[in-house]
This record gives sequence, structure tokens and C-alpha cells, in this order.
Amino acid sequence: MQSELSTDTGTRRLLQLGYRQTLQRPLHWTHNSCICLCIMSPLTAITGLYGQGLLYGGPAVLIWGWVLTGCFTMLVGLAMGELSSKFPVSGGLYFWSFMLAGQYGPCASWLVGWVNMLGQQLYVYGGLLIVYASINGFPLKTVTKLARIGTWWLVAGSFIIVLTLLMVTKKHQKWSWVLADFESNAGAGITNNIYIFVLGLLTACWSFTGYDASAHLIEETMAADATAGWPILYAIGASFVIGLVYLLSLTVCIQDLTDLTNPTISLSGSYVAQIMWDVFESRYGYGLPSLLLMLVPLGAICFCGILSITSASRMLYGFSRDGAVPFSETWMQVDKATGVPLHAVWAVTSASFIMGLPLLQGPAAFLATTSIATVGLALCYGLPIGLHVLASNRFEAGAFTLGRWSVPVGYVSFTWLMFCVVIFMLPTAYPITGVTFNFAPAVLGGILLLAGVVWCLTARFWFAGPRTDVHNSDVVKVQYWISDPPRRCN
Repeated sequence: MQSELSTDTGTRRLLQLGYRQTLQRPLHWTHNSCICLCIMSPLTAITGLYGQGLLYGGPAVLIWGWVLTGCFTMLVGLAMGELSSKFPVSGGLYFWSFMLAGQYGPCASWLVGWVNMLGQQLYVYGGLLIVYASINGFPLKTVTKLARIGTWWLVAGSFIIVLTLLMVTKKHQKWSWVLADFESNAGAGITNNIYIFVLGLLTACWSFTGYDASAHLIEETMAADATAGWPILYAIGASFVIGLVYLLSLTVCIQDLTDLTNPTISLSGSYVAQIMWDVFESRYGYGLPSLLLMLVPLGAICFCGILSITSASRMLYGFSRDGAVPFSETWMQVDKATGVPLHAVWAVTSASFIMGLPLLQGPAAFLATTSIATVGLALCYGLPIGLHVLASNRFEAGAFTLGRWSVPVGYVSFTWLMFCVVIFMLPTAYPITGVTFNFAPAVLGGILLLAGVVWCLTARFWFAGPRTDVHNSDVVKVQYWISDPPRRCN
């Protein structure tokens, strides 16, 4: 445990908010950003959901949808960065909600915390979960080295893929086609072009998630109150550039769109793998060497999985520290040797394994799971931003501030996130059957209903929001409650 007289401004701010420093602070803000970028992992997201945008709107929606979503996500990052700078606490979003919701703070904190935590469990998947968790048992400095390697893997790997595809392919699509061709996908039973365009945005919307990791790791970042905000923005910006270049290279190298979208011909439903295969086959007569390129997104998946557990374990640690989770005393324990909440690491790994079992059902289950995770995360991003807008006349910004642009950016960000929530709940095919039914509304509604019932029946009597463990006069000066001052819970 660090001294309360620590010179780190983030530690001092944490004390002002009522918490002692129990985690280590080895991260520079650039390391925080590397972790965020690896979790966002544009190569992983695009490789998995490229077909969604290609089928719903085609190249034009893939490219311009990415640009549109990236711009709005940058605004969301600005809004979240401002809140993270003022409240640099692990768990981030649920704490912000409590601080900004006034007399409804405990309820808002409870709902956001549980939805955020479950959404993160769905975000972590893969067949190497035990390996991922074992790596997270090492000190954060070691995991940070992996994040730096993962960042270079994304940058160098995307460069290798782009350069290889452009050099090997015999046929390049015209840029007018790449940037303007719109596909209606009549096979899905949807004829409205606006609806098709909206569904095509799902590829980009899912890709631009996971940057809340910066807030979850903020207690382990040096001078967090001064540097918070920048890791999110740099991660979003880098993801935007890498993803756009990757999308353009894939789309310009499509050899035959009809064959690519034909399920009887394409390679196991993987559109990206099929594009790479077709490129090599068109040049050399066989496509087997293209599988080597697929090692790049596969490697990115591993880095994403490792660091997603890092982020999710800190979310569980923060939420448990405030007594909101069963067996909180266990999950909040920090290993003295490594400075890592090991019990939280293995808890989120186990939960991710159980919640990821439906993925074994195939691509349809993968799309449903990503929809549920994205809806939950968008809600958790949006609620504290919306509360910030409502409480703007009482909000005193931290070191990272948008000034007079804070409220307009908050309005736009909140609106965009609620739009994302809606589109991920829409049916993607008609008529609606057991196969085409979108389970996101039912699952998310069930989670919110269960959390609400538990709140009404029991939690409202014992969960008062974040617990303070510091006798500090500055705690009572926090001005974000409408009716009650911060409370100290034993």
C-alpha cells in the first residue's frame, strides 16, 4: 500500500475520493492506451464481422460506416475522458454514475456496474482462457510488455496484410466501386435501404468498443487525474486508422463479390479468409499460402483476450471493493507479491468461459453474443455521459476538460450511443424465425429486469454506492450529490 503522502497526483486524487491506493501504479498513460488498442483490436473485429457490413449495404456502408462510427466514437471518447479525469477510479463507469446521479446514485451505480461487468464477460472469449488468466497472474508490468508487443503486432501485421494483398492480387476493384457501391441484400427479406444501411453499421459499432478499459485501469496509471482522457483518444484514433486501411485493402482486393457472398462457395463463412484465399488463388492457382496472413488476426485475438481479462478483473475488483458483488471480500483481495487481484482474474475467466459456451453454436451465436455485449457496453457508456449533461451546472472538470464544448459533445455522444443500442436490437432478417430472431433485447431486458428486481427487493437496503475507507475532510467536499453527501460505509 502506498503512503497517503504519495507524490503521484492520481493517488492523491484517489484519497480525496475516499480510497486508499492498494493496486500498483506502473502504467504510463501510453501503456494504458496500448492496452485499450489491443482490446479494441480492429483486426479481430473486422475479420469476424466483415461479412455483416458486406451483406448489408456492401462496400459503401463498410467504408463510410467505419468513418461515421469512428467520428462519433471519438466524441464519446472525449466525453468519457473528461469524466475519467475527474473521477480516476477503477470500475470507472459505475462510479461516475453514482457521483452524477444525485439521490439516485446508488441505483444508477448498481445497474451500470452489473450491466458493464456482464457485458465485459461476453466480450472475452477464446479457447485459451486458462492461458490468458495465467498470464494475468504476473505483475502488471509484465502484462504491459505484452500490450506493447500487441500494439506493434497490430500495426506491423496490418501493414504486412495490406502490402501483401495489394501486391499479390491480379484484380483491383475500382475506387469508385469501393467507395460508392451499395448492396441491398434482398435475401434477408429487407427492402428498405435505410434499414439496410443501419444494419451495415453493426460491423463498425462493435469494433469501436472496449475503450472503457482505460477507466478500469486508471488506478494503475501514473498521474491518472492529469493524463486520463488521452489513452482513450489515442486508442480510438489508432483503431480508426488501422481499421480503415484494413477495410480498404480487403474491399479493393475482392475478386468476385457474387462468389464471395455465396454460402455454398465461400470458405466456412469467413469472408476475410475467403478474400485472401481468392487473391492468392488468382495469382498462383492455389490459395493455401493465404492462411499465413490469417495468423495476424489470430494473434490479435490472443492479445485481445489476455488484456480483456486484465480490464474485466479490475472492473470486478472495483465493484467488489464497494460491496456490490457476492463474495466481495474474496474478489477485492490484491496479491501482495504481484499487486494483482488474482481472485478477480480467475473469477472473470470462469464467468467468461460459461457465458461463452453459446459461441459453440456457430456464426449466428457469435453475432448474437457480440450484439448483446455491444448493447450492454453502449448503455454503460451512455448513462454516465447523459447524467453528466444533466448535472453539467454542478460539474467541476478535472485536468482533462472540454470547456464549453462539454455539454454539446455529451448530448451528441449520448444520442449516438442510444442509437447504437437500438440498432443492435433490430431484426437482421425477415420473416423472424427461431434462427433469425435477435436475442439481444430479450437477454439485455432480462439482465436489467433481474438487476432491478434484486435492487428493489434487497440491494437498496444495503448497497449505498461506493464505500470510502479514508477519513479525509476532502471527501465531504465532493459536490455531485443533490441530496446526500458521500457516505462512509463500514
